[in-house]
Formats: sequence, structure tokens, C-alpha cells
Amino acid sequence: MIALALRIGRALTPTAWITIAALTAFLIFGGYCAHRGAEGVRDRQAVKVAKDERKASSGREAAANQDLTDTTTITNRKLERDHAAQALPDGVPDDRELRRRCRQLRDDGRSPPACRGLEGPA
Repeated sequence: MIALALRIGRALTPTAWITIAALTAFLIFGGYCAHRGAEGVRDRQAVKVAKDERKASSGREAAANQDLTDTTTITNRKLERDHAAQALPDGVPDDRELRRRCRQLRDDGRSPPACRGLEGPA
């Protein structure tokens, strides 16, 4: 095996060795350039992903703040409505309200005597 390698080495001329060396240098340089190019692509993609993540996180934060604002507004309006409803005097409900309540009671299976004359849609 070693003898074969030495025989091939002696059989090649110096011009052939220079050609082989030049081709090897081109291959090594090409591999280096391909590696650097791939690294550059990965770096650009990493920058783009980081930028997209920053945008997405700021969007999520804005949505969370908006949800908090909406929840606070809804809660405040509900409290205002409840306080306003409690402030109203307890009066006699109108006919429509009576029919609606009687229909609810009938749907639940109860039919009090006060509801016997109130039929029809609410």
C-alpha cells in the first residue's frame, strides 16, 4: 500500500503536482466561502427572527394592556349599573315585565295564582 503511494508520487510530474495543489487550494477556498456564506444567511435569519419576536411581544403587551383597560371599564360600568339599579325605587312592574316573569316561572314548572290571567308573549 505504501509502496503503491510512493510509486504514484514518483510517476506524477511536477506540473501535475502543481495542478493538484491548485485544485486542492480552490476546493478549500470554495468550502471556506460556502461556509461563510451559510453563516451569513444564518445570522441574517437570526436578526430577522429577533426583530419579529420583538414586534410580536410588543403586540402581545399592547393587547394585554387593552384587555386590562377593557376589563376595568366593563367592571366600572357594571358597578355603576348595579348602583343605579339599586337606587331605583321598588315599584309595581309593568304588564310586559309581569308577563315575562310569569313565563319564566311557567318554564320552570311553577305557576303561581297571580300569573293565571297573564298569558301571551313578553
